[in-house]
This record gives sequence, structure tokens and C-alpha cells, in this order.
Amino acid sequence: MFLPAVFVFVFVGILFLVAYNRKGSVATVQMSKRRLVVQSPAPPQVVYGWLVQHCPGGYAVEDHDPSRGIVLLSSRPSAFTWGFFYPAVVSADGAGTRVDLGIKSKAFQYGPLVTRAHRKLAGALAGLVQGRVAE
Repeated sequence: MFLPAVFVFVFVGILFLVAYNRKGSVATVQMSKRRLVVQSPAPPQVVYGWLVQHCPGGYAVEDHDPSRGIVLLSSRPSAFTWGFFYPAVVSADGAGTRVDLGIKSKAFQYGPLVTRAHRKLAGALAGLVQGRVAE
């Protein structure tokens, strides 16, 4: 009974270390099939600058590519998730901007925690974009 618990503990510990130390780049982390869209009336260059310079709290900018309009955000591992990469593609949409936000786990993860983390960042980005437009 004790030995399987040790194996599980070691396995979880190794995955946590991998997720904690894993770094992403716009070249290696592709857009996922799971996407949320954030709209803004501001021009794409302005929204891209906001994402790169004023990342929401609890997230970090891992990498960005201004020529393609891609920003790669990330979150740290927690007690319940391995952490996530969030590829964001900023593009023009009529008179405003569309941000397609994907999500990819740093290790592997499925279920409602992924959806919750994805919606949480999308809400934070929508608040950031709308708050900046009001200024």
C-alpha cells in the first residue's frame, strides 16, 4: 500500500517540476482548438501593446511576435493545475480588434479546471481592453 503512494507522489512531483520549468515560445506553442474571442473597439496595434506591456496579474508574457500579432501568455502551476500557455492572436476586425485566445496545458490537463482558467483570463483581458478604451 505504501509503495504505490510513493510512486504517485514522485510522478506528481516530476510533472510539477516539468510544468514549473517549462518555457514556451510563439514558434513551439500552437493555437489550440479551444478558443475564446475578446473584442475591442481599439486598433490592433494598441491592443497588442496593452497585452505585451500590461499583462493581467497572475500571468506572464512568455514570448511575442509583433509581425504576426501573437502574444504567448502563461500561468504558473498551482495546487490544482499544471499551469497553462495562452496563445493570443491579435487581428483587425472591422473598425476594432479581435483577440483569439487559446489554451494549452504545460503538462496535460482536461476538464472543468481548464475551462475555468481559460474563461478567467479571457475575462481579465476583456476588462483590460475595455478599461483602457475608457481612459
